[in-house]
Amino acid sequence: MLLRLVGMAMTGALLCALSAIAQDSKPASGKIFGVIKAQKDSKDGKNTIIDVLAPGEEKARAYFVNWDPKAMAPIESVLKAVRAAKVGDRVQFEWTQTNHGPAITSFQVLKKESAGDKKN
Repeated sequence: MLLRLVGMAMTGALLCALSAIAQDSKPASGKIFGVIKAQKDSKDGKNTIIDVLAPGEEKARAYFVNWDPKAMAPIESVLKAVRAAKVGDRVQFEWTQTNHGPAITSFQVLKKESAGDKKN
C-alpha cells in the first residue's frame, strides 16, 4: 500500500514538472530560405501575405508581416521589403509563431546569380 502511494505521488510530481516545462517553452521561430510562389494583400489591405516554398518542401507555406505594437501596424521596414519582392524571387527571412500563424520579423531578397557568377 505504501509503495502504491509513493508511486502515485512520484507520478503526480512528474506530471506537474512536465506541465511547467511545456508552459515555459518559447514560441517556435526560425530562419527560412525559399522562393516566393504567391503574394497578396490582406483583406483590409494593411498587410501582405506571401507563400514561400523552401527547399525540401512540397507545398508553399503562407507568412505575413509581424505586428509592431508600438506603431499599431505591421513592422514598416519589413512590410516595405516584402511588398517590393516579386513572385519568383529567392528570399531569406526570420519568422516567429503567433496566434494567427507564422509572422515575418526580418526579410531580404537574395541576389540572383548572373551568368558570369555561375561556376561550371
